[in-house]
Amino acid sequence: MKSVARASLTLASLFTVPAVFAQHADLEEIVVTANPLRSSALQLAQSAIVLAGDDLARNVGPSLGETLASQPGVTASYFGPKASRPIIRGLSGERVLMLLDGVSALDVSNLSPDHSVSVEPLLADQIEILKGPTTLLYGSGAVGGVVNTVDGRIPMRKDREPIEGGLELRADTASEERSIAGRLDGAVGSVAWHLDGYSRDTDDIEIPGLDWSKALIAEKTAEGEPIEATRGYVPNTDSESDGVTAGFAWIGERSLVGFAWGRAETNYGLPGPAEHAHDETPAASAVAALAAAEEEEAVRIDQTADRYDFKAEWRELGGLLDNAALRAAYTDYEHDELEGDEIGTSFEQTGLDTRLHLGHRAIAGWTGTLGLQYTDLDLEAIGAEAYIPPAQTTGLAAFLVEQQRFGDWTVDFGGRLEQQEIDVDAAARDYDGTAFSAAAGLLWDLDADLTLALHLTHSERHPQAAELYSDGPHLAVRRYEIGDDRLGTETANTVDFGLRRTGDVTWRASIFYSDFKDYIFPLDTGAEEDGLPVYAYRQADATFYGAEGEIEVPVWHGTDRGLSAHFGADYVRGKLDGGGNLPQMPPLRLMASLEYDAGPLHSVLGLAWYDEQDKLAANELPTDSYTLLDFEVTYRWERWTPGVLLFVKGSNLLDEEARRHSSPLKDYVPLPGRSFLLGVRLSRSPAH
Repeated sequence: MKSVARASLTLASLFTVPAVFAQHADLEEIVVTANPLRSSALQLAQSAIVLAGDDLARNVGPSLGETLASQPGVTASYFGPKASRPIIRGLSGERVLMLLDGVSALDVSNLSPDHSVSVEPLLADQIEILKGPTTLLYGSGAVGGVVNTVDGRIPMRKDREPIEGGLELRADTASEERSIAGRLDGAVGSVAWHLDGYSRDTDDIEIPGLDWSKALIAEKTAEGEPIEATRGYVPNTDSESDGVTAGFAWIGERSLVGFAWGRAETNYGLPGPAEHAHDETPAASAVAALAAAEEEEAVRIDQTADRYDFKAEWRELGGLLDNAALRAAYTDYEHDELEGDEIGTSFEQTGLDTRLHLGHRAIAGWTGTLGLQYTDLDLEAIGAEAYIPPAQTTGLAAFLVEQQRFGDWTVDFGGRLEQQEIDVDAAARDYDGTAFSAAAGLLWDLDADLTLALHLTHSERHPQAAELYSDGPHLAVRRYEIGDDRLGTETANTVDFGLRRTGDVTWRASIFYSDFKDYIFPLDTGAEEDGLPVYAYRQADATFYGAEGEIEVPVWHGTDRGLSAHFGADYVRGKLDGGGNLPQMPPLRLMASLEYDAGPLHSVLGLAWYDEQDKLAANELPTDSYTLLDFEVTYRWERWTPGVLLFVKGSNLLDEEARRHSSPLKDYVPLPGRSFLLGVRLSRSPAH
């Protein structure tokens, strides 16, 4: 696999891809591809964040979660740097859908935080985060939102040279990351083609102090248990990732048919407490405890995914239909959880996601899309720690999204009806349910620069197989899980109100409130099984509310240079209506930065302060506040267009101990210490 990926990268170093290595585009100009109306981010009533161009290059991390964790309202699960899934406004798992080019990622990252997202951000053209009515096209339970990664694996343009391409190299000090990624694109006549590949290796992350938190050490000391903390690094956080993708498309004047295949291979360690029973006698010293811990076999995940994508589009059709699109993806996914050289548990899943979108011409002023979606997931866990029985999940959904403009007002609404069945081989009742979701949004242009946005959402989410049928030790999160096959749909009613201003001073702010009925969550029962605490899935009413905002203020501007200040903040609160806090809620975050631009030079000095989190769920330990100081400098050499991009980034310059409260391993795995990233993107765009 590595030889295939690196061969494609060697070829890619000779050419350029304007799409992925484009210069930074303003938010207003970036089309949100996950929106069927192809609107820009500022034309949507819903909240939307789009990373593209140089902004994306500077933010790419070892996983999708780490790439997006600094965006307003977004954090990540951080089960180590590789297994890190985006969390939006405190919601995670099945409530935040992962898409690749508009179709489900079809992996098992929603089942457990130790499972990495199979989407690689290194070669993304853009990454979109959105909430509101159009999320109903992808899943009724996406109350948190949708993260769509666009990587151009199926070409959409034929107006290019026969061969174009690009290459990126990057290296990081805290994890000893060494990455290379490249791509080729081209077109001959009506046939366009695409090839990309990447390889990324990282070592154990370096940290400023002990991997165990002070709160955890105090708790273990009080209980008379040995302290097995490691200083200066977090063991078993290294990773290796390789991948290659090939695609082609026939592109006509009003139609397109395309196909792509991709393979991704990842091997990464699972950090955290040792998975073994300790001797009752505390270790005589920290050195003895560390030596005992290192004798244990580290747990690793070896993951492979083969993905096949199909796309067909027809435009300017006759009658009421304006366009039609058929999208399908099939994935053969598996990963082995290795204990030394032995396979402890294997997860195997084949998944199919198909969507038919029919866009119609204006009817009484309304334009929009209606469609159908069919999904089929066949999941099997094999091994002593297989806590989920084999299950086949099938779903059929119909959806509709409409929009119309009334002068200064833009109104959109959507609806989705979804039927889902889960068949299990074990002696448990099968699940068969129907969920209905609806959303409406309003965009009001108060003047040329100020816009009010409001959207209301009613969503119903089906329980997933793990919530219904778990029964066994889930060692990655150190608990024994018990599902409940009597769980019903989870309902959420959400209101999101926002204001946006463009112009010299640009700002946006929003507040949100979600009222959940029958919220599904794992409850700590207080019992023990096999030496692990027992968590049982239950339903109870819950409430989420919070706010987020950001502002950009020009400080000084010259002829071709300028200095601007940016400020931002976000906050979310999650609690059960019957009393008690929900676990892993991110704390208040305040952000500030200074940006200086002088022609091809762009530099940023940023500061982010994270409050302590003392609003805790049962058996949660508090998290201390911390401050992250970062800088980045990029320089674009434009002998070619878009040329060569050089970038340097320094993270956690104060070398603070930083623990993300949204991580289930936050007391065992802090964020990396002081780190420096150096990267270069080489590209050359032939004249058209």
